[in-house]
Amino acid sequence: MTKVVISGYATVDYVVHAAARFTGQGTVAMRTPPDGQWPRPGGAVLYAGRQLAAAGHGTWPLTWIGDDQDGACYRRAAVSAGMEPAGIAPVSDTSTTRCLMIYDPDGGHGCLLQVGKTILSDGQRALLAASDLLVLTAGPADATQTLLHGLPPAARLAWIVKPDSACFPPDLARNIGGRADWLFCNSSERGWLETYRQGGRSGQVVFETRGGDGVAVDAGGISALLPVAPLVVRDPTGAGDSFAGAALAALLDGAAPIEAARHGVAAAANLLRRRG
Repeated sequence: MTKVVISGYATVDYVVHAAARFTGQGTVAMRTPPDGQWPRPGGAVLYAGRQLAAAGHGTWPLTWIGDDQDGACYRRAAVSAGMEPAGIAPVSDTSTTRCLMIYDPDGGHGCLLQVGKTILSDGQRALLAASDLLVLTAGPADATQTLLHGLPPAARLAWIVKPDSACFPPDLARNIGGRADWLFCNSSERGWLETYRQGGRSGQVVFETRGGDGVAVDAGGISALLPVAPLVVRDPTGAGDSFAGAALAALLDGAAPIEAARHGVAAAANLLRRRG
């Protein structure tokens, strides 16, 4: 069984849909998600990890929670998804990272983030040392740097890209971009990614999601575009991360990149259909 460690922030999302465009001033009516799931455990670690665990790969989230109700909510969600909780480290004197996510009627969104403390534990370092694959998502830059340096030489590396200099300052992004085997981004992130993957390792594969325009797969300089059936959704949160997790699961099972992308598309579509 492949041992996958996936690192980044554990977030609990408070999702609202605004009745009018919210500019940060005045009062706007809102509604919570129709399924009543508020708050909703989220973050790339959970969305991608859920897909890896569902495919039968041992999946250890490497993340941090506070000793609070949100942290308990996140842990329950991870265990329910079939992930191993040993890498979910409780940190005292802090709250679990919270995200207030505001969706406008036109599909645009913004978020307010309250980040809790993060302390890389000895247990988390031990999980990394025994891993076959490390998946990096947005998280504290110092911890990500330590994980990258401690990655076993034979282990694979995947990066779910986020162009955030707080999580991935230039030197760190350059190191990840040169070392990663598999990279996942969307069309608005691709230009940023290209800055940091110059001279990347041979055989590196980039998956670029383009919404209704499909998925571009660039493997060893050979590019292909996988078409998709467009969906109209109001809340796409987690679709790209679900795509990445399912595609990685297929790659670990020996699928070629374009076939792995098909698995990713199916997983993202299933998430969005369930959410309505």
